[in-house]
Amino acid sequence: MGEAKDLNNPNVYAEALVRAVLNPQREMLASWLAGVEETAFGLRQLPFQDWYLYFADRLLDMMPQPELGFQSRPRRSVAAPKIGRNDPCPCGSGKKYKLCHLESEESPEWKLGSPTPEIRAMAIARLVHELPLARLAKIPLSQAAPVALTEMASVYHEHGRVDEALQLLRQVLDGEREDPFLLFDYWIARYAEWLVDAGRAAEGEQFLLQEYDNPRGVKPWQVAQKLAAFYIDQSDLASADTWVESALAGDAENPFNHYLQGMLLHFDGLWEEAVAAYKQALQFSDRFREEEQLYMSQLVNEALQRASQQLPFDEEEEGEEQEEVEEVAESAAESSVAATPSEDAAQGTQP
Repeated sequence: MGEAKDLNNPNVYAEALVRAVLNPQREMLASWLAGVEETAFGLRQLPFQDWYLYFADRLLDMMPQPELGFQSRPRRSVAAPKIGRNDPCPCGSGKKYKLCHLESEESPEWKLGSPTPEIRAMAIARLVHELPLARLAKIPLSQAAPVALTEMASVYHEHGRVDEALQLLRQVLDGEREDPFLLFDYWIARYAEWLVDAGRAAEGEQFLLQEYDNPRGVKPWQVAQKLAAFYIDQSDLASADTWVESALAGDAENPFNHYLQGMLLHFDGLWEEAVAAYKQALQFSDRFREEEQLYMSQLVNEALQRASQQLPFDEEEEGEEQEEVEEVAESAAESSVAATPSEDAAQGTQP
């Protein structure tokens, strides 16, 4: 038998909700919670099986149902198992509960509260990428939360359905932009990028300029950063330079701003200045999570090495590399919300 899952861990709780949607069989879900993944039949001889079935029922009630716009169904009244102090211990030892597992850490008497908004957002984001396209098509878009719509847009874009992705993302960007789990500057950048993918670069440029003039849910310097990246991608380095300066004026310690500046200096053959900008990007890269920091550092170091040797930026890989590092830079803050909830989120399973 494997190790029982700890639902006090928000990542495990989110995974449990996803499993409940994908395979809504209470015995199988209970077996997974207990660490018995091979077959549901193993649960029948499992200690504390009534508790695991109870938690499975609770998860099935609280799971975000796609056909309801990822809302939960009305909760049933499910009574928790009652074990008296003098009852036989449910572990099967034959001892009284008070003499066996009453005070034991092995007893799974968790206090399973409703999932916090952070945990629900994590579960919905994961779930969208697990569902088949046919099931995503049945989701009532008017009821779906913004986090669901943005993840659905990503899925459609990955499958080459760019127009549908743009429509979903525009629905979110035209909304109130009050969802605390969305990094709106990330999705602004994706919307402009996808317009370019669709052969609508002029529309993408106009969209970004309007966002800069009328920022909602973002700061002007964040949009300036997206404009700088946009113009670099369009090979309009003079316009890119203007927006890099604006982005740096807004946040002088953002590593991606310094990387963009280094790229422009590199293109102009200003080797020493480019090296200095790349070093600044590395200096401030500790603002990212470790995974993103390592990846961006690799990209910046490659550019730094070429600038140090007075070699031009690798133009063949320029567009691909630019897109990759932008994804990393912009997703770092988002993933810190989606994959690493705040301390408050971890309290979702407490009494």
